[in-house]
Amino acid sequence: MVGKPKGKKTVKKRLAAADRKDQIVKVAMSLFARNGFKGATTREIASKAGISEAVIFRHFKKKADLYRAIIDMQCGDKRGEATLIKRLDGKKGKDIFSTVASHIITEHQKDDTFLRLLTYSALERQDLSKIFIRTKALELLAFLQKEIIKLVKTGVFKRVDPALAARAFTGMTVHYSVSQELYGLKAYFKRPNKKVVDTFVNIFFDGMMIPHSTYPSPGAAFRHQPCYPARPRRRKAALGEGRVGAMRR
Repeated sequence: MVGKPKGKKTVKKRLAAADRKDQIVKVAMSLFARNGFKGATTREIASKAGISEAVIFRHFKKKADLYRAIIDMQCGDKRGEATLIKRLDGKKGKDIFSTVASHIITEHQKDDTFLRLLTYSALERQDLSKIFIRTKALELLAFLQKEIIKLVKTGVFKRVDPALAARAFTGMTVHYSVSQELYGLKAYFKRPNKKVVDTFVNIFFDGMMIPHSTYPSPGAAFRHQPCYPARPRRRKAALGEGRVGAMRR
């Protein structure tokens, strides 16, 4: 008598430590962004990832460790270096601000998960947003401040508090992303990203530059063009000209 063939046992593929860590981070991000930090437990993360809670604690001893891993995955490369800062390497003047605005707007447009995480973190008083501010956000602001100081010293920008100026510029771009992606304004307001970036950068430079100043750009001196062309001045009518014209009609 021939016995029935035994069914094949399903063998779970064991992930390498780095891959398992990345998997936990991605699952945690997904649950936190959807349910908030208080609405997602380690048990849920473990269940979704198909692992035990012990595995999570093996990779992340504290919540802060998981939060840092999330920030690095969203903002940095595999070595934890900020992706945006690396993109700014070798750029000068207006190119720096265009790159920053383009990166912020485009990345959040592609995936709003991190915006949601930062919002939930701030509202629920979790440490993720604090860690992000202390690391990546302050790093970017410091970079912009240095560039603003250079432009002030070379007589291109007006004398101004560089920290406030950097906050003003990033404020435009971040608020635009938040209102578009989280608040739903993109359903009523649609513009090409390039137009948004160029407009924001020009608004900033229009307010910051000393009139008739120039600053070096790759290859040649670049004279800043205002956002909108100046209106042509009306010729003042000579005394009595309007009245005479009216009487003749």
